Amino acid sequence: MTTVHPPSTQIVTVKSEHLTEILLLNKNAIPHVNKVGREFFQSQLELSPYFRTILSEGTVIAFLLGMSETARYQSLNFLWFQKRYPKFVYVDRIVVCEKFHRAGLGSTLYADFEKLAKLRDCPMACEVNIHPPNPISIQFHQSFGFKEVGQQDTQNGEKRVSLMLKNIDD
Repeated sequence: MTTVHPPSTQIVTVKSEHLTEILLLNKNAIPHVNKVGREFFQSQLELSPYFRTILSEGTVIAFLLGMSETARYQSLNFLWFQKRYPKFVYVDRIVVCEKFHRAGLGSTLYADFEKLAKLRDCPMACEVNIHPPNPISIQFHQSFGFKEVGQQDTQNGEKRVSLMLKNIDD
């Protein structure tokens, strides 16, 4: 696959007008992320400490939604971390337009998100599918310093995830 680099980009906080494009990106990334509706993303505009997007020529080409340990979120994976860690920031989802995979956009968003973890002096948490397999995501997270701290089945065994943590001191 040839890497395509987007024209000039900027990271901005997500606004309501970005949600249609975010929904489409999210839909195109299933099963690597779960399906959610506009209401979910709309609520995260106010609730999440980190909901940012990369724009290229005004178009959403990537986004990252991050939550703190105090979120009222019923995701099994989020709850797993909440039971075990008193303080963390959680990557609920990161999606990059397929056209721009391997162009560094995921790393750019993670580096930006890491600033929040450093400010809060806490680890970054996430999960990655291991069934169905997502080897590109596993490799990406390991290269960024994440280490597996557990595994669990979700969706009645249809998915298995690697629960990963990155300590800011590492």
